Amino acid sequence: MRTLLCAVLVAGACAPGDRSRAAAGPGAKYAGTWEGRSFRSASDSGVPWRIVTAVTQDGSLRGTLTYTSVTASPVPIRTREVSDTAVVNELGPYHSLIADADVITTTIGKVRGDSLNGTFEMRPAGGGKPLMSGTFRSKRVAS
Repeated sequence: MRTLLCAVLVAGACAPGDRSRAAAGPGAKYAGTWEGRSFRSASDSGVPWRIVTAVTQDGSLRGTLTYTSVTASPVPIRTREVSDTAVVNELGPYHSLIADADVITTTIGKVRGDSLNGTFEMRPAGGGKPLMSGTFRSKRVAS
């Protein structure tokens, strides 16, 4: 009986099944739906947005950003680095209404509880000096 119980426990532990957040790697803690704002300065009221990200089958973190206050195409998000303490994303290329230019934005964010906060830097899509930089704050609204 003990042998059968041990065999069942071992088989259950090795069987494929739903991957937990830990099993999916550090990117899993950044997956979900986030709503937030980007700020160019402390006095800025911010640009509202929503990000939806997921861990793909190959283990990478991918998603899209949509602006919630204007009609614009979704912006693709590619994760460049991810760890237990930070995530570095590249957004775009996309047309920034504020900069009135085609841009790529790099963000560095950290999760603390249900908050994802960090900094961003926007550059021309073809390269060059930053057009703007600032901070962002967001809350997870769905896992």
